[in-house]
Amino acid sequence: MQRYVRLWGVIALLLVGLNHAEAFALAFPSGGRSPWGMAVIPGQQSVVVANTASNEIALIDLASGATTRIAVGQGPKSLVLSGDGSTCYVVNSQSNDVSVVDLSNRVERERIATGELPQDVAITPDNRFLLVTNWVPNSVSLIDLDQKAEIRKIPTGLSPSGIAITPEGTRALVVNYDSNDVSVIDLSTGKEMKRIRVGEKPWDIALTPQGNCAVIVNTRSNSVSLLHVDTLQIIGEITVGEWPWYVAISPDGAWAYVTNNAGRSVSVVDLTSKKVVKTIDLGFKPWTVALSQDATQILVVNNDEESIVAVNLD
Repeated sequence: MQRYVRLWGVIALLLVGLNHAEAFALAFPSGGRSPWGMAVIPGQQSVVVANTASNEIALIDLASGATTRIAVGQGPKSLVLSGDGSTCYVVNSQSNDVSVVDLSNRVERERIATGELPQDVAITPDNRFLLVTNWVPNSVSLIDLDQKAEIRKIPTGLSPSGIAITPEGTRALVVNYDSNDVSVIDLSTGKEMKRIRVGEKPWDIALTPQGNCAVIVNTRSNSVSLLHVDTLQIIGEITVGEWPWYVAISPDGAWAYVTNNAGRSVSVVDLTSKKVVKTIDLGFKPWTVALSQDATQILVVNNDEESIVAVNLD
C-alpha cells in the first residue's frame, strides 16, 4: 500500500493508506503561504520553494523537516538554481524583478528588474544569462548575470509563461498562454525565429535532458504536446488528466510526470510509446512537480495544504 507521512512544523508523523508506493509530505512552518515554484538542490536532500503569499522562499531539509525562510521580493512565483546550486534566482511577479539569493549564507544579495508580471525563469547552461518571461509586454527579458541587468527584451506571443533552454544553450522555447503557441528564440541573435501551434492555454514546458523532445502542458485541452526540438515539429498530443499545469521529466528522458490540478492526480507519460501508462491518485490538488535527487520520488506541491508531498515511484 502507498502511505504518506506529513511533518507539521517541526516533525509529526501520520501514516495513511494510499496506492502502490510510500509517500510523505512536509508542511511549511508558519509564514510559508501559497507555495509555487520548487527546485531540488544538487547533491543535497533539500528543496527550495517559492512562497507567493508570504514573499519568501523556504529552504527545506527533506530528511529532518528543518526549514529556513529567506525574504525576497513581492509575489515570488518561479525559481531556478545556478549549476552548482549555490545561488537561487527567484521571479517576483508583483515587484517585477528577480531576487538573487545566496543559499549558502541564506540571504538575498540583490534584485534585478524585469518586465511587468514576470512568470517563469531559466538559466543558460554556462550560467551567464537568465531568461524571464513577462506578461507585460509580451516578451522575454535577457539578463546578463555579470552585469546584473536586463540587456534586451525579446518579443514573444501573447502571455508568455513557461520557458526552457536547450542543453547546448542555443535556443529558448517559450510557451505563450493566450496565443496557444510556442516561441522559438535563437539565443545567438536574441530574436524569435518561429512560432509553433500547440494545444489550448499552454502553461508549462520541460525538455528531456538529451534536448531532443519538449513536453508542453496544455491546461484547457487537458493534454501535453510533444515537440521534436531539432525539426521543430509537433510529434504527438497526449490526453492526460483534468486541468494539467506542470510537468517534470525523468533524468533518462523516458518519463514525464504531469500534475492534474482538477483531477487531483499525476499522469505518468511514457515518452517512447507516447501514452499515459499510469495515473497516481493524490487526493489533493497538485501544483508544481520535481524529481527527487535520486529520481526515486516525485515531489509535488500541495497548494491547498501548503505542503510538499513526496511519492515513491515504482
